[in-house]
Amino acid sequence: MVSGLLILLARILLAAMFLSSGYSALSDINGTAGYFAGLGLEPASSLAWVVGLFEILGGALLVVGFQVRRAAAILALFTLAATYLGHYGQGGDDPAAAFVHMQALLKDIAVAGGMILLALHGPGRLSVDGWWNEGDSDEIA
Repeated sequence: MVSGLLILLARILLAAMFLSSGYSALSDINGTAGYFAGLGLEPASSLAWVVGLFEILGGALLVVGFQVRRAAAILALFTLAATYLGHYGQGGDDPAAAFVHMQALLKDIAVAGGMILLALHGPGRLSVDGWWNEGDSDEIA
């Protein structure tokens, strides 16, 4: 039972980043679109809506534990792509900005690692998936 609680906690902690980011993106859709446009991503406004909704949906799936293996695999790929587009090589000649982007890049790589572990080992017993597929988890004992 302890490992089930710890996996639930891990899912919630990982989901917090996506839920917060998605909420922020949707709360300031113009700012999010401006950021995407600055990265050369178009159509920036539509993309801002899609990304914000995707992050909230992905985070919610992790929290409740539904389709976690699939969601985690997709979120891992999304996180790595977003990290590359948003942080890799960013900051230019400003050492402080380069440092902040490097820290964000490393954080996102670590989150992708957590997503890969969830994709491989499943959501644990305390999840919708765990209740529907009893025993269909490689939960760490």
